[in-house]
Amino acid sequence: MAPFRIIFVLIGTGILLSCMGIAGETITVAGQTYANAEMVEVAPDGAAYETEEGEIVILPWIELSSSQLSAIKAKYPNAIANAKYGAFYVKGSVFHVNEDGHIIQIGLADEEIPYEFKEGATVPKSGLVMVKDIPTSIPQGVGADIEIVAHKRKTYTFNIGIAAKEIPYLTVAKPLWAMEQEWINSDGKKMYARLVAVKGEKGLFEKAGKQFVYELNKLDDEGQKKARDIAEKLAKYPME
Repeated sequence: MAPFRIIFVLIGTGILLSCMGIAGETITVAGQTYANAEMVEVAPDGAAYETEEGEIVILPWIELSSSQLSAIKAKYPNAIANAKYGAFYVKGSVFHVNEDGHIIQIGLADEEIPYEFKEGATVPKSGLVMVKDIPTSIPQGVGADIEIVAHKRKTYTFNIGIAAKEIPYLTVAKPLWAMEQEWINSDGKKMYARLVAVKGEKGLFEKAGKQFVYELNKLDDEGQKKARDIAEKLAKYPME
C-alpha cells in the first residue's frame, strides 16, 4: 500500500503547487515586475497575462522571449497573423444582407470571451459591422449565427432608415499590403510576391508558399518606398 500513499502525496502536492501559482512566470511590464503571472490570451499588442491580483497586463511583442513566442504559436497558431494584420473577431448574427455584404449584429458581452481581444484579434463587444466576403460554406441568411475573423478595410455607411451610421467594413481577405503584389526592380523586371519580413536592406519574400531573400535596393523607387512602409508595419511583430 505504501506506493499508493506516495503517489497520492505527490499528486496532492502538484495540485497544491498549481493552486498556489508556482508554475506562473515572472514578467516585467512597463517597469513593474509581476511574479507568478499566467499567460491567458493574446492581445493585438502582445501576450496577455493575469497577475496574482487578477489584473490583466500586456507584455509587448518585442519583449517576448523565444520560449514565450513558441508557447503562443503552439496554443494560438493564428494569433501573430491576427495581430499583425489588424484582425477583428466577429461573433454575432446576420442583421441585414445587401449587395455590399452582410451586416452583423455583434452580440452582447459573452462570458466565453472575457477580454476585448481573442487570439490576437480585437473583439468588438457590441454594435454593427459589415463583412464583405463571408465564405459560402457559412450560413448567411438573416438571423444566422456568425463567428469569423475578418480585417478592417474602411468604414461603411449604413442607412438604418432614420439616419446613416458609419460602421466598420471588414473583409476576410488580409489587407492588400499583406498579399502577393507586383514588385519592379531598377531594370524594369517584375515579380509577384508577398513581403513577410525586412532586415536591413534585405527583404524576405514569399511566393506560392516558397520564401526567398531579395535586396531591397534593387527595387525601383516606388518598390523601395512600398517596402519601407510594409517594414514599418511589420517592425513590432515576430514572424508567423
